[in-house]
Amino acid sequence: MYNRPMAGRIRVGVFAGGISSERRVSLLSAAQVVKILSPEKYDIRLVEVGTDGRWSFDGAVIPFGNTLGLDVAFIAMHGVGAEDGRIQGVFETIGLPYTGSGITASAVSLDKHMANALAAAAGIPVPPFFLLQSDFEDVDTLDARIRATVGYPCVVKPNTSGSSVGVSIVTDFSDVPKAHAAAFCEGGGVLMQCCVRGREVSCAVLGNAGEAPRALPVIEIVADGAFFDYAAKYESTETREICPAELSHVLTARVQELAVHAHELFGCDGLSRSDFIIGEDGVPYFLELNTIPGMTEASLAPQEARAAAISFGELLDIQIEMALRRHDLYTPPPRTAP
Repeated sequence: MYNRPMAGRIRVGVFAGGISSERRVSLLSAAQVVKILSPEKYDIRLVEVGTDGRWSFDGAVIPFGNTLGLDVAFIAMHGVGAEDGRIQGVFETIGLPYTGSGITASAVSLDKHMANALAAAAGIPVPPFFLLQSDFEDVDTLDARIRATVGYPCVVKPNTSGSSVGVSIVTDFSDVPKAHAAAFCEGGGVLMQCCVRGREVSCAVLGNAGEAPRALPVIEIVADGAFFDYAAKYESTETREICPAELSHVLTARVQELAVHAHELFGCDGLSRSDFIIGEDGVPYFLELNTIPGMTEASLAPQEARAAAISFGELLDIQIEMALRRHDLYTPPPRTAP
């Protein structure tokens, strides 16, 4: 276990980039994290993970096992190589505390088929789904399977990717081959899922495993297109995000309850964010859980924190505190006399 006693500023390595298709989003997140972290509290070092997986700092490649004398790693990476438990495994190997969930929770959450199956088994409402692991199935067989299992329209998405990369909504089988090809390029199989029409909402949760988690206010996403795809998330000026979401108290509480349930069920640490569709039947259907939500000021989780009177800087502080607390390294600041 990493147990170096800390004195003075906490040495934080902000890890950015990576091998996934979400590399650009990661670099944006990391830039914001570096900008907002207080230089009075932290000695901040930006570590870039290249497309070849190698780490570099100040333009120099870092040999494996070199922790740069860091106290904690702030993971600002997304998708494969980051949210699937791989980089967490490296940090565990070299003994460096890190923000967010551990290896198992990360791997389960990024695998949409596994996450949906686990959520459904635990009683969390999930739209019908199935996984295609092969390149493509017999046309007649696949069409029949779609009609019998998820129906049309249906969502075709990569099983292990985020930011809605490679996601399509198809209305009949003629659209399936192209959508399948786009999703399959991301690797990890293709998830076919019933397309539930309704309101898209998201809810972030803070808390380490074994602690009482806290759900943040629910946010609603009103996308310009058919759904909250990559363009709507990062390029559109028409997408609206409403926080707190204009839901009834009962429905808000239900979404928060389900987000907390998923956070605990998957064994998450730190910050997670669960996405839902509230169907026309009023049921919030679980879509996925993000173990490393976006960390720009315009990202969903920071907006939810702001609605709970938690500034972006405070949200970063909380994540670092939770990472250190998980490794028994956190010392609360001294109390001041009243």
